[in-house]
Amino acid sequence: MKQGESSLTSLISAFGRSYHSQFDTPKIFNDYIAKELISQEEFNNIKENMVQGIDFFSHDIAKKFKGDTEEILKWITQVQLSPTPLARARYCEKVLLNEAMLELEQYVILGAGLDTFCFRHPELENTLEIFEVDFSTTQEFKKKRLDEAGFKVPSNLHFVSMDFTKAFSDQQLRKEGFDTKKTFFSL
Repeated sequence: MKQGESSLTSLISAFGRSYHSQFDTPKIFNDYIAKELISQEEFNNIKENMVQGIDFFSHDIAKKFKGDTEEILKWITQVQLSPTPLARARYCEKVLLNEAMLELEQYVILGAGLDTFCFRHPELENTLEIFEVDFSTTQEFKKKRLDEAGFKVPSNLHFVSMDFTKAFSDQQLRKEGFDTKKTFFSL
């Protein structure tokens, strides 16, 4: 990640979740909000770069679907880009929601990027404090995109700026209200 820029990984991750939500069946993880946080231009640029890079992923698939950009993109997203992150997100959130029924009080998302959990689960606003930890420029980018998409940041969402390349510090979390309560961490 370059100093002063938002995370490219956060955009590509949002692209993968958005593409899956819009075009794949069955849904492994339906992040129907992800598409609101990336522009159509960004979506198209990532799509184009993925398709142009098909040879990196598979020469055989490049030959098989030569000229069929939609099939190439479908293969890349369903086979290379999305399966592990989508499965991980689904599993993580299933466990998290179960723990929320068992009086979980805090959720810490390390490397949150353009995560949309709190917007997909507004019913938890009064019972679960959510701490999104990421690089400050990625968080500023996300706040800007939330504003542009018309999302209001709920009172239980806390942005915690941290540069993981330097150190992890619970002091930043504590400054934002983190406490020694039942907590679920995800990375």
